[in-house]
Amino acid sequence: MANRFQQRRHNVAYGAGRNENRAPIVGGSERGANTLQGQAAGDAGRVSGGSAGPAVKRARDPGFRDSAVFASPRVDEDVDLRAQSESIFSVDVEDWFHIIDIPGAPQLPQWDSLPSCVERNFMRLLDLFSEKHATVTCFFLGWIAERFPNLVREASQRGHEIASHGYAHQLTYQLSNTQFYDDVLRARKLLEDASGTAVVGYRAPSFSVSDWFFETLIDAGYTYDASVFPAPREHGGMRTNAREPYVIKQGNGHIFEFPISVVDLMGKPMCFSGGGYLRLLPYSAIRHLSHRVLDQGRPVVFYIHPREIDPYQPRLSMGMRRRFKTYVNLATTESKLARLLDEFPVTTFRDYLSRNTSIKGSTTHER
Repeated sequence: MANRFQQRRHNVAYGAGRNENRAPIVGGSERGANTLQGQAAGDAGRVSGGSAGPAVKRARDPGFRDSAVFASPRVDEDVDLRAQSESIFSVDVEDWFHIIDIPGAPQLPQWDSLPSCVERNFMRLLDLFSEKHATVTCFFLGWIAERFPNLVREASQRGHEIASHGYAHQLTYQLSNTQFYDDVLRARKLLEDASGTAVVGYRAPSFSVSDWFFETLIDAGYTYDASVFPAPREHGGMRTNAREPYVIKQGNGHIFEFPISVVDLMGKPMCFSGGGYLRLLPYSAIRHLSHRVLDQGRPVVFYIHPREIDPYQPRLSMGMRRRFKTYVNLATTESKLARLLDEFPVTTFRDYLSRNTSIKGSTTHER
């Protein structure tokens, strides 16, 4: 298994070659392409499981306002990102009961006994993507892949990227780094077995990150992450001024980061391109804010969950404010997605990385 995925990482995901000393962001030159190829080559040795795992450390909830945990990335003003017009569309493949941090939410041992809606809702999304000729990234929970491997295969066969959302849908900062390592490694192996493709991308449940998060992802064999939410939110968020894709350097290597798209409104960053934000805002506002991001040379990172197109799903008990955020406008989300896919060309994270590799400088986040 390891040899097959090592070869695929070289030849399919990013090509062959090795050069780990450059930091690609976006564009289209051979110089940047060599860097992505080198990153893939360096990651290939970790596909079979990599190291035995990091030493045990506990992380606290960093919170958006805890600037002591995460230093702001250094952004080189020489980086030119304005040639980009593609956006990135992603699906966090979960079921209706995978809602984090509410009293009485079903726990992992109960999940098998619950009725599932993910098959019908995810297939509706896949059909919509096929109708619109859109290719997207699917961040699967490992538990979903284990129970519904047919969904992973179907998405892969339709040309979509298979990526990881972890196995058990737990907030990162509630785990030790060893528990987190085991979770993300287990999910990656399940997804690679189900899809027959290398899994190089990760998104954390509820965009939760911790102080050892990036280092552990590198240890677990991931090439890019899409978990940084640079705005206040209920489960944290990460304080950073970097809005475009950038590179995070750690002692054990580096990883590409794709922050969730935000725009500044009244001096504060605000998300608009996924989840409850996308469901609540009118299409005209989403369209306007998306063009603002694209005009700045950044890709818009759209994201959705299969349950967000299903007004008839079972409902979990929760407070009024959380209930509104979780279930508002479910009946209109699918038509809004169709309009977005008509107007905005989209791609996968993996393909965006492979095609947009020109740099004039370097954007890094060193800790």
